[in-house]
Amino acid sequence: MNTQKHYLTKSLFNTSRECASRSYYAKRDKYPSVKDEDGFLQSLAEGGMQVGELACLMHPGGQSIESLNSKEAITQTNEELQKKNVTLYEPAITYDDKYLIRVDVFEKNGNDVNLIEVKAKSWSSEKEFFTLSGKIQSDWIPYLYDVAFQYWVMSHAHPDWNITPNLMLVNKDAITTVDGLYQRFRVVENKNGRKEIKLKPGTTLAGLGEPILKKVDVSEAVATILEGKAITEAKKTPLQKLNFSEWMHTLADYHIRDEQYPVEIGDKCRNCEFRVPLVKLKDGQKSGFVTCWKTELGWDEGDFQEPHIFDLWNGRSFYGNMMEKGIYHLKDVTMADLPANPDGITTKQDAWDSKERQTVQILIETGGIAEDEVILNPLYEKMSRWQYPLHFLDFEALRLAIPFLKGRRPYEQLAFQFSVHTMQEDGTVTHSAEWIDRERGSFPNYECVRQLKSALDNDNGTIFQYTYFENTLLTEVMNQLMDDRDQVDDADELIEWIQIIIRGGEREMVDLHKLIKQYHYHKDFKGSISIKKVLPAILNASEVLKEKYTRPYQGKNFSGQIWYQENEEGRAIDPYKLLPPINFENLPDYETGEEFIADGGSAMMAYARMQFDDISPEERNTVFNALLSYCELDTLAMVMIVEAWKGVFGEL
Repeated sequence: MNTQKHYLTKSLFNTSRECASRSYYAKRDKYPSVKDEDGFLQSLAEGGMQVGELACLMHPGGQSIESLNSKEAITQTNEELQKKNVTLYEPAITYDDKYLIRVDVFEKNGNDVNLIEVKAKSWSSEKEFFTLSGKIQSDWIPYLYDVAFQYWVMSHAHPDWNITPNLMLVNKDAITTVDGLYQRFRVVENKNGRKEIKLKPGTTLAGLGEPILKKVDVSEAVATILEGKAITEAKKTPLQKLNFSEWMHTLADYHIRDEQYPVEIGDKCRNCEFRVPLVKLKDGQKSGFVTCWKTELGWDEGDFQEPHIFDLWNGRSFYGNMMEKGIYHLKDVTMADLPANPDGITTKQDAWDSKERQTVQILIETGGIAEDEVILNPLYEKMSRWQYPLHFLDFEALRLAIPFLKGRRPYEQLAFQFSVHTMQEDGTVTHSAEWIDRERGSFPNYECVRQLKSALDNDNGTIFQYTYFENTLLTEVMNQLMDDRDQVDDADELIEWIQIIIRGGEREMVDLHKLIKQYHYHKDFKGSISIKKVLPAILNASEVLKEKYTRPYQGKNFSGQIWYQENEEGRAIDPYKLLPPINFENLPDYETGEEFIADGGSAMMAYARMQFDDISPEERNTVFNALLSYCELDTLAMVMIVEAWKGVFGEL
């Protein structure tokens, strides 16, 4: 919790940029954020810390302002600023006793100053910050507004300085020229429980090779923001319609008084980080989303149990129209407001389009369709084309800002693991293949494809993916193979095989995610097609699955596992919550006894940690076993979906 409540910091500004109410929650521990348990976001945060440390090394000779106490940090910074020439890391600069920034890298040469904000976002020479109409590109808005706030504070605190605002970004076009660059930046927890970077001993600027970070002057973009021309008037919040200084002063005044800015609900609330589901709140915790909507609409607890319009699948264009009419629940959507004609929608003889699928969801919530589940019959025709044996494929992969190996580019995809389940025509299912890269500092992609080809090249059975990720990953590996043809003896053979199973190939993978989107809706999906939402819903709905998975399951990483288990309400427990924890209790350097791998983000983090050479063999074995278990469940989940469909159509 930030004890310096009277300062408007850059983190609080960033939190409140789209919604001024959010920063009030950010300062209070009782309002958790959905980011706290998001493995993917945590992996991005760790990557950002590594890039930040690399940026400091690229600006040698600087002084780090390490104190977390604002008063101490400001004092230390001011002492350093007395020098004519100085480089500082995380200096604390304050203005008007209201605003405080900690600058990633700061260079001062007389009155000429470089403000450098370091981001782990990729940059290419082909990219531009601006649209054709002169506005800021939407994906750059958070980063450039961050720099603009710092520039505004610094220029007011030191009007005599000639300040150049910069972003330091990951250059996607760069090629790493040294081995083991990533392994030099280990993320560890200090004694206070805060994450920090532990540099590998002997790390120097000379040993980093050619730079993979690029410093980009963003003066023009910052000027556009300060002039209020960065986004269209229609997209601005009421505060953003003020000039920049008035906007900042208004925010700061609320922080000084420790008051929440007046609530303004809108479609921005859909992705609010404080929209934590009530069932996930612990004792004493509150939902910021609930607090805002209670304040604005006077809702009681029952209103938050009803499906919200934000729960409509892919409904972004729908939300604003409904809110203008004062409609906030799906059950209140009228027939006139349905996205598509409801006639014949449950017996349609081809696939739903997006608006039809939305309409099915609304009709189920409003009682226009009595059933909780709709599966279109044309799905059976699709299934009849499948060729046995059926193979269910899942990859685990990651993109790293800092590569493991020389010769590789930042953010190249690394395919470090796969799992395959196979179903025979008689319904027999086996966990037929798996592979994981156990080598430190390797480039696993080509061996991954070799192993996968060996597992799937013995028949012409249909191969399944969930979402288009497997296709995208294999296409990227194919392009890497084309670039590395001269160094990879079997490159042409692997390229030819990949072309057979990716989009357009004679054995093109079938996307179960797409089939669910087009043919299957269940009330418990709650507007999501994520396999993590689909699986427990289908387990609840399918008698075939209940019967089969109350019996012990045998796989490569599970022996006698019961996958269908019920909670106190008689509902199926999410199988991902039944995965065993990683037990670190008896391993060195770990104070906590358990961690879990239950999503792709935590899998990426776990694999990345195994690249450091001070990880014990016991810990490596423990983590790799957990990764194998997680990936096996991913492909078993795909099997369960198909088994449920076969049960509906009388094939099981």
